[in-house]
Amino acid sequence: MRKQQRLRLGEILVQQGNLAESELERALAYQSRYGGRLGNILTNLGLVDEHVVRTASQSIADKGRLGEQLIHLGVLSREQLDTALAFQAKSGGLIGDILLSLNLVDSKTLYRAIAAQQEMGRIGNEFDLESVEKFPEHIARASRAVIVHTSGERAIVAVDNPLSVTQVDALQTYVDSPIEQVLATPAELEALLREVYSTELIRVSRDQLAVDDPEHSANRTVTRGQLITLAIMLAVIVFGLCVNTFHTAVVINVIIQLIYFVVSLVKFSIILRGARSYSQIRISDEEVHAVDERVLPIYTILVPMYREGRVIRSLVANLDKLDYPKHKLDIRLLVEEDDAETLEVLQAMALPHHYAVIVVPHSQPKTKPKACNYGLIHARGEYVVIYDAEDRPDADQLKKVYLAYQRAPEACCCIQAKLNYFNSEQNLLTRWFTQEYSMWFDLLLPGLMQLDIPIPLGGTSNHFKTQVLKELNAWDPYNVTEDADLGIRLYKAGFSTGIVNSRTWEEANSRVGNWIRQRSRWIKGYMQTWLVHMRNPLRLWRQIGTRGMLGTQVVVLATPLLPLINPFLWAMIVLWYLTSNHDIPLMFPGPIYYIAAVELFVGNFIFVFSNVAGVYWVVRELHSKEDFSLSFRLIKHAISAPLYWIMMSIASYKAAWQLITKPFYWEKTEHGLIEEDTHENTTIGA
Repeated sequence: MRKQQRLRLGEILVQQGNLAESELERALAYQSRYGGRLGNILTNLGLVDEHVVRTASQSIADKGRLGEQLIHLGVLSREQLDTALAFQAKSGGLIGDILLSLNLVDSKTLYRAIAAQQEMGRIGNEFDLESVEKFPEHIARASRAVIVHTSGERAIVAVDNPLSVTQVDALQTYVDSPIEQVLATPAELEALLREVYSTELIRVSRDQLAVDDPEHSANRTVTRGQLITLAIMLAVIVFGLCVNTFHTAVVINVIIQLIYFVVSLVKFSIILRGARSYSQIRISDEEVHAVDERVLPIYTILVPMYREGRVIRSLVANLDKLDYPKHKLDIRLLVEEDDAETLEVLQAMALPHHYAVIVVPHSQPKTKPKACNYGLIHARGEYVVIYDAEDRPDADQLKKVYLAYQRAPEACCCIQAKLNYFNSEQNLLTRWFTQEYSMWFDLLLPGLMQLDIPIPLGGTSNHFKTQVLKELNAWDPYNVTEDADLGIRLYKAGFSTGIVNSRTWEEANSRVGNWIRQRSRWIKGYMQTWLVHMRNPLRLWRQIGTRGMLGTQVVVLATPLLPLINPFLWAMIVLWYLTSNHDIPLMFPGPIYYIAAVELFVGNFIFVFSNVAGVYWVVRELHSKEDFSLSFRLIKHAISAPLYWIMMSIASYKAAWQLITKPFYWEKTEHGLIEEDTHENTTIGA
């Protein structure tokens, strides 16, 4: 390319006798270090008069098409260009992006050609980032422009797409010298933005929600008003127990039984709604096959990871199976700065152009939502989705979500895909986990959507409208179940969520200790979410209405509350059967006795039956004889579900303790623990 530059301008000036060969070499060396247009460099160094440069430039032939230029430079063959053009005719997009996605040209060669085509300079190798002025961070982010060098009377500004005259004029107000644009690859520009604005980007990813909307930030776990309310409630209970222990215990038990009864009734009605055929957005295979790929937008995929070296290669393989034009993908692998293991694995891989490794600078809290916020800042997609490192999304999921958005109302800004497990039969724990997830994503969440109740999103495979997500300050980095919190914030802001008939397969936790760590974090996050949104209960009620308020209590509050209550109820049952203590029946006066009896037999049956029904619904949708056989093997273990509930209670008490001692601590869940045995890897939908 340098030879081409010499021929197009430098050699013309040498041939004309207006420039010495040694002077041209000096100018090219300067250009290699700092970047910029050769003509401007020659003028700034005082080697050639500006009028002479302008005259020589006018004698250069028309810049021509990019593909033809690359053929002329010997970078592409005619056959390769024809392949790329055929791909463009089918899927749309820029020819440069397509050439990169087909691995027919590397990014630096491509952008040198684009720079020559646009009569721009390329970015250099040396920058004066500490000594030069810089644009305000929000301006640099919006315009994707960074000042990298001051050369003579010019400010050299790196961009990855030529700026319009209006944009240049707007930026000109922040610098004294005339702006000269130099072209950088997107990866080079993002590296510059992270280096120049590292402090500002961390602030945006960590503190933006707390600054702009402190009422929705969990950086303060409990408000003063909530502490006072809690203190008053505890004081009343202690006073009651001191004055009349038995009657106080009866009142507490009556309240618990009524809560349990209402939660069971409402939850069952939600599940019944979710069982209806129209409870989710259904996209057929025929609709997917008929999609015109030329109209598909750029899609950002965020993959937060921490110490996931063992699953990265399978992650990339799974993402490569997505049926979506690769040049329209913006896959951002978010890696913590201190995660040397994962970074080493990624650096050893030759990742395609549509992958970007984003190193998240170290700062507290070190949470998944903070990493996602950091990755979202420069996301290019019209839509953005989160996948976990071990996820295996359906190949057609992105297309289905795109079609779902075309069908959904304008207020819909999140489409949730359903989650399930690819190692459902690894052991008893994974079987329980599969039953629970099947009920949650195939019955409960679709039912919430039908009833227009706030939906606590799953931690992965939720697809957002990027602009709306940014306007809401995205995820709360201080909430360890950021997905549930965001679902409620979306609802409060007037947006809706849809459930689409597409799945992402995850790895179910197969070890008890690992499961307790993961579940305690989830439950702690639900506690945080409830405390945040219940800071002003009356205002919340006005915002989301009676139905939304009831649904929030049933789904968000009951998730941690019932496992905390269960041990006391179990203890009463055990005491009754072991000691026949006559005080225990007296704890259930009048109709409360019958309500408790219904809960004990019918309520527990409903909870078990709901999990069984969830597995059935998954299998029915997959239409596989092998899956039907597997479903019966899973269902027979539902009878042992009470053991799973005991584990939930253990996790809940751990979560409550951590809410007090370490509210923002993110307990790491280990992935890649699947045993290689073929039988144990049998899975629904495998």
